[in-house]
Amino acid sequence: MKNKLLLTGVVVFLIMIVSLSVWVFLDSVVYSDKIKHETDTWTVIEDSKGDIIAVETAEPSVWDNLVNLRNNQTEMWIGGIVEDYDNYWGFRFRPDTIVIAEITIEGAQSNIQGIGEDLNYWINIWTKETYVLSKVIEIHQ
Repeated sequence: MKNKLLLTGVVVFLIMIVSLSVWVFLDSVVYSDKIKHETDTWTVIEDSKGDIIAVETAEPSVWDNLVNLRNNQTEMWIGGIVEDYDNYWGFRFRPDTIVIAEITIEGAQSNIQGIGEDLNYWINIWTKETYVLSKVIEIHQ
């Protein structure tokens, strides 16, 4: 009886370890796909719902503002023109259009998941720029 209980415990423990390993692997794959980027200079922003996406810019003043947001842990509206992109969310903010703002018009505000779920709307929005209230959580240069 003791051997059977010990064996059952070992099997349950191994199943838990394998399940945890699979979860960590899948989580890292999804994380990697959420932060897909094409340049060596990029940031990761996190919106108010905890979702993340990579943001790239070649504009030095925008880059400086992103670095300052990271250093100060300040939330602001970060966005740009939404375009189709092969990542977890199905979009990115076009790198040459990145804007950081304290205020925006309400009709141009969303969150990362909301943009991904209604991509055609946000790609064709009349204001052209879309913003998410977010903070910069990673800087890569």
